[in-house]
Amino acid sequence: MAAIDFEAARHLAQTRIASHAQQAQEEFVLVPEHTRETARGWVFFYNSREFVQTGNTNAMLAGNGPILVERDGTVIDLPTYCDWEDAIRAL
Repeated sequence: MAAIDFEAARHLAQTRIASHAQQAQEEFVLVPEHTRETARGWVFFYNSREFVQTGNTNAMLAGNGPILVERDGTVIDLPTYCDWEDAIRAL
């Protein structure tokens, strides 16, 4: 598969969090200022829309790991039991 660019990766991450949000019956958004680029692809962080917009810690998500979108378009939900960098190294 051909390598994807950042915009395609962002779209894939957005699609994945929309699926998570639908399951939770919540509204989730990407937090762009936390996005990181790695050799494997991009790591996207997300939270509830309410938390991102208001800072209300009662609305903050817990137990949601970031999403890695690899350069080939593979989407991986990273775990929360370790740092995202360690999680990527373990893949």
